[in-house]
Amino acid sequence: MTVSANKRLYLKAESYTVEQLIHQVKRGLIRVPDFQRPLRWEPEDVKLFFDSVYQGYPVGSFLMRQAHASASVIRYGPVKINASESNAAFWVVDGQQRLTALTAGLARDKEMPVTPDDPWVLYFDAAKQTFHTPPRRGILSSTWVPITQLLDASTLSEWVFNWNHAQDSNLRKSVFEAGSRIRQYEIPLYIVETDDKQLLRDIFYRMNDSGKRMKWEDVHDALFGHKSEEPSTLSALADQLNDLGVGRPSENQLLSAIMAFKDLDVTRSVSEHYRREPEVLRDAVRDALPALRQVLSFLKAHAEIPHLRLLPRSLPFSVLTKFFGFHPEPNDRTIDLLIRWTWRTLLGIKSVDERTLLRHSLDAITSDDAEQTMQKLLSEIPNTRESSFILPQKFDARAADSRVVLVALNSLHPLNPDNGKPLDIADMIEEYDRKAFHEIISNYSSVKTNSPANRILLPPDIRRIQEKLIDLIHREGLNSKILQSHCIDREAAEFLHSGNFDQFLSRRSEILTETTNVLGSRLAAWEKSDRPSISYILQQTGEEE
Repeated sequence: MTVSANKRLYLKAESYTVEQLIHQVKRGLIRVPDFQRPLRWEPEDVKLFFDSVYQGYPVGSFLMRQAHASASVIRYGPVKINASESNAAFWVVDGQQRLTALTAGLARDKEMPVTPDDPWVLYFDAAKQTFHTPPRRGILSSTWVPITQLLDASTLSEWVFNWNHAQDSNLRKSVFEAGSRIRQYEIPLYIVETDDKQLLRDIFYRMNDSGKRMKWEDVHDALFGHKSEEPSTLSALADQLNDLGVGRPSENQLLSAIMAFKDLDVTRSVSEHYRREPEVLRDAVRDALPALRQVLSFLKAHAEIPHLRLLPRSLPFSVLTKFFGFHPEPNDRTIDLLIRWTWRTLLGIKSVDERTLLRHSLDAITSDDAEQTMQKLLSEIPNTRESSFILPQKFDARAADSRVVLVALNSLHPLNPDNGKPLDIADMIEEYDRKAFHEIISNYSSVKTNSPANRILLPPDIRRIQEKLIDLIHREGLNSKILQSHCIDREAAEFLHSGNFDQFLSRRSEILTETTNVLGSRLAAWEKSDRPSISYILQQTGEEE
């Protein structure tokens, strides 16, 4: 044990295997303090974490404070612990996400689900030695093993004995080795005994520069949180912005935007800024709210991005927040140029380093005249496009190119095939999220069915899309306006009606590509003059009094 010179800090370093750590959790000897916040890990984070443990990669250390803990019920995701009172419990200061991933994944009370019910549902593929989240349909490979079976050696042996592949020595070896690696993986623990909260928080910040860095909500609640009608945390801020009907910004988006608003380097962690100036972000959530409202309004009303779920990249979100923070009332010409900058960034970002562009774009925004600032901002990106948009081969609702395609589909003002009325895409995505991105042809095996050409913007309560569209052809003909509003022209409709699905998807790919290029050309205004307003030019030349 190490004792600090001022006698305020007692620190000891230990090493726990995963098996030992989970044992302590189940005994109720590990607790989560009040200032820890809701879990933010996604399934991909959990999968990568377990793969790192399996591969023997470093996953960071845990910081815990040893202190008294009253009897209480503790929850780690789906795992419920009835903890007794303890005078020497470990309170988690840093490591909550990792500890929950281990506990919820390995010590789940009930049988592991076969569908992605929560972020901690995970399977180990004994054949490929890889981890997988289950598909929505719940159809699992026979070589997949629930990670809940890996925590206890005797339980795993019994499970393998009844496994379909029990006679395959290579698969058995793979499973037993995975269990051994997970159980015996050692994690460093730093255990602190101190009553000095500020000292504990300083350690927290210094340790929090790796992995998923601490979010501003954690910082604000732990250090500056207060009750008010105005938002003081990222969560409350996101709730208020969600009322605008453009979607709920993620906490990562908000943190970066708020740092940009405060003229901080967004490529550095909040911990670094805190160390330099502990109160640097005080009241930043409240102060940035008006600018953030303008950003969302601009994206929907001017940039034609109806919902944040369709925003291809987060970079414009931060830059626009700083711009509207400095220039809350830009004139019409500046708004037009801001639309160009947004779309040139979204479509042309592949030719430049995104991190560098973010830094340079934010540096270009100053408190100078709004039009002069806009000219600086435009100078950071090319005003010509190197090549036309190429439709991605596979649709991925998280990928930038797929989102651009969805924005292009929205630009056609899709109509409801049941009644011909316009669909409110923002409301639809808000209610149904990615379920609004329907497949048109679902019972046909082809590489082309994975492409964006097989997607359509419709609410999920409209079922049997393929049959619905064919019925529409029977009712309204091949030139139906409803079909055209969904990027299906006469030729594509003929292919769909005749069952030539490959030709249908090929033709729709062509139309989607053209529609996306038209949208990009219109909004990015490639090669058009980016001059400021006439009044600004006259003012600069001294011809206007």
